[in-house]
Amino acid sequence: MALRKLEDVVIYRDDEWYSTFPSLVPLSDGSLLCGFRRAPERRLQPGGTASHTDPNSQAMCVTSADNGATWDAEPRLIYAHSAAGCQDPCLHRLRDGAIVCSLFAWQIFPVGFAEHMAAGHVVRDREEHGWPMANVGVHVLRSDDDGASWSRPVLIDYPEGSTRRPVGEVERGGVRGGGVQLEDGTFLLPVYSTSTGSNVFRSTDGARSFEHLATIAFDESIMFEEPHLHLCPSGKVVAFLRTAGMDGYLAYSWSNDGGTTWAPWQRSDIWGHPFSTTICADGRVLVAYGYRRTPYGIRCTLLDPECERMEVAGELVLRDDLGNTDIGYPWALTLPDGRVFVAYYANLDDGTRYLAGSLAAVD
Repeated sequence: MALRKLEDVVIYRDDEWYSTFPSLVPLSDGSLLCGFRRAPERRLQPGGTASHTDPNSQAMCVTSADNGATWDAEPRLIYAHSAAGCQDPCLHRLRDGAIVCSLFAWQIFPVGFAEHMAAGHVVRDREEHGWPMANVGVHVLRSDDDGASWSRPVLIDYPEGSTRRPVGEVERGGVRGGGVQLEDGTFLLPVYSTSTGSNVFRSTDGARSFEHLATIAFDESIMFEEPHLHLCPSGKVVAFLRTAGMDGYLAYSWSNDGGTTWAPWQRSDIWGHPFSTTICADGRVLVAYGYRRTPYGIRCTLLDPECERMEVAGELVLRDDLGNTDIGYPWALTLPDGRVFVAYYANLDDGTRYLAGSLAAVD
């Protein structure tokens, strides 16, 4: 039994827009919804650079009615923050049919503002990006009509004791990765921050409100970022964690009590970041991840249904022709016919970033 690549497709590309960070959910009519972050292609302007912290970035979406073969030519808006740029929109489908979108936002500040900040505030390097920015929090929206309209965002409050931000608010962290819905309907959303590591928040009312539940992993010398949750058949929840300070290897932890307590984190043999999972037709778990060293691209591997053996077994190279490290963030989804669709963002020869996808068969 092995993975086999079938074909690549373009999900969305417009050379005036820097398009990144896709996520996927199925709609009630069988269509696919792809959410993503879109920002102006600043390199079209004199002195402009490609940045993940843009004050004009928005959460957008496109749909496909043919299992990812073709996609809408024009995207629709999910959310535009009135004072900040949206980042990493992650889509989740609940059992009642609702679609949840989690994202966070970067707010721009005057150039001189950074000189007056206290130590510990996280503001992006204005020399690199052209402006200082600060993270103003994780927002969660809900749609009850397959993404045609969205609720007002709910702002998640981060745990007491987190680093304070220059706007005078408690740090609320970032999101990138899938959440899970437990058998009792509880929705678990993973959130991360520089000061508290990876955490999990709980909603018992269909993602209309959240409370902090537990810390998944924290270490003084290793960053645990962009957590993705996976629900196993036994009810065990596994967290896939991107790391900084551990040579880029996947770290993981697990919970057997609905996310309330977590096992000590472990290092795996899987190199890449960040991570997405989907359950294949035969019950095994496909893990997709970006590969940000030469040859740049997208890779995936298969795990057992309970994710007991975190090792590279029969790694499939979906792409090895991408332009540089500014690629990846794959999101995997199993289609009704058993094929797997993996969405990601790409560039060729450092060109405009765009959304692409690859189809794979599980033989």
